[in-house]
Amino acid sequence: MSSFTSPDILSHLPIEAIQPSQLLYLLPIGFVAWALYHLSIGFYNLTLHPLAGYPGPLLARSSTLWYAGALARGTIAQDLLALHDKYGDTVRITPDEISFIDPKNWKEIYGYRGGKVEMIKDPRYHDTVKPTPTILTGDYDQHNYYRKVLSAPFSEIALKKNEHILHEFVDKWVYRVKELGQNGTKRIDATDWFNFLTFDLIGYLAYGEEFNCMTNSRLHDWIEASLAMATLMTLGQAARQLPYPFDKIYKAWAIPEYVYRHTKMHRTLVEEQVNSRLGKDPKHMDFLQRMIEIYKAGNLDFPTLSEHASLLTIGGSETTATLLAGAVYFLAKDPKVYGKLTKEIRTRFADEKEMNLINLSQCKYLLGVVEESLRIYPPSPANHTRMVPQGGATLEGKHIPGGYCVSMPMYGSFNAKSNWAQPTRFAPERWTGEEPETFGRDRKEALKPFSFGPRNCLGQQLANHEVRLVIAKMAWHFDLELMSESIGWEQQTSYTFWKKLPLYVKMIPRKN
Repeated sequence: MSSFTSPDILSHLPIEAIQPSQLLYLLPIGFVAWALYHLSIGFYNLTLHPLAGYPGPLLARSSTLWYAGALARGTIAQDLLALHDKYGDTVRITPDEISFIDPKNWKEIYGYRGGKVEMIKDPRYHDTVKPTPTILTGDYDQHNYYRKVLSAPFSEIALKKNEHILHEFVDKWVYRVKELGQNGTKRIDATDWFNFLTFDLIGYLAYGEEFNCMTNSRLHDWIEASLAMATLMTLGQAARQLPYPFDKIYKAWAIPEYVYRHTKMHRTLVEEQVNSRLGKDPKHMDFLQRMIEIYKAGNLDFPTLSEHASLLTIGGSETTATLLAGAVYFLAKDPKVYGKLTKEIRTRFADEKEMNLINLSQCKYLLGVVEESLRIYPPSPANHTRMVPQGGATLEGKHIPGGYCVSMPMYGSFNAKSNWAQPTRFAPERWTGEEPETFGRDRKEALKPFSFGPRNCLGQQLANHEVRLVIAKMAWHFDLELMSESIGWEQQTSYTFWKKLPLYVKMIPRKN
């Protein structure tokens, strides 16, 4: 594997032997040696490297600079899509990583591999924030243990039992949108209001108390702190791709001080909230209940409990809010599509009270809207890298040695021309079967927005139910009007999550 560990040409000399005047001569020599070393690594990566036969841009095949630049700009999702549209389903994006978008590779990379060793997450991905091992970052045994501990409140039985909670919060959201939107005469920022809703809801489901974002019409500090932590992860990954000493220089120059400050604040807020939850006994089964029982029994430490609380809070709020905002943008942008949705909801239900999770799961066009929103605007857009285990793996008929990396970029897989007809069109019809002549060749199995295999998203059923309910109640209560200043809203950068822009819409109460 390639390495950017630069040789230290002065290490063999005692410090006292180097005179100040000699530095004028030694520094140019050191720079030349450094440059020649990395040029030789680049030449090796292009010619003799085990992955040299894969296509991709010259800079990406020879060094990690292409990848570092895409991460730093926040355009990694769009840039990977562009590479696949140009080079095909398989692209070399760094000397040591291959990106795939053919859906058959989901199983081999992320799935159960028929007795073969699991492809682990690239350990470099999380090392910027160095978290305690969790369901997200732990090894095979740790992941399985934490998943078993956390699974009960995410089961269909538990979700059905807590369905009334979803309705209470979504109904409050409808009421506040009507109030703040002055019955459709004033625009609202849907980006903020979906964050208010999902963060209040996850607060109640995880800790037994809401954060009062909808009541106060204000984002909780935790939301901004969480996004800063995600930014730190991405910029840290970018720095890690650079050769020494530019990795150190980049970290010092490009990562703003507020990111570190907000990351620290995030951890403080998590600990405060967990300590508050330890003194409560909620009436419903919240997400931390079983883990808290294990903690109180002395079989779990506080940092592990806090890290899982953090994951549940971010995963259960930011990603769902992102999906809802994306859905509303594309629905408001295309009145014809939104008209079909409102017709289905308003004719299928005689009364709003009939909208339960079972009935909504039978609304064909609603389900198509959710699937299409996940496809065209996935909340987790970039590649989720896995490391090939010792002994290697065979993908696309080629052997990849152990220690190298492979990935399926979500945004790239879900928007590639080779996987989808008219990929830039927001078309729920591709999921309802209404236009088989147009969408019949779509490789729908490419859509895995909650990942795939043993490490897929634990909360995907909750997310699906929540999104269906919000969109259905919105379609029942409101007509939509997209404000001109929000046209092009989807053109965003991403740092682990999308950096969402304000989404200005008018939600106009329907006329009975």
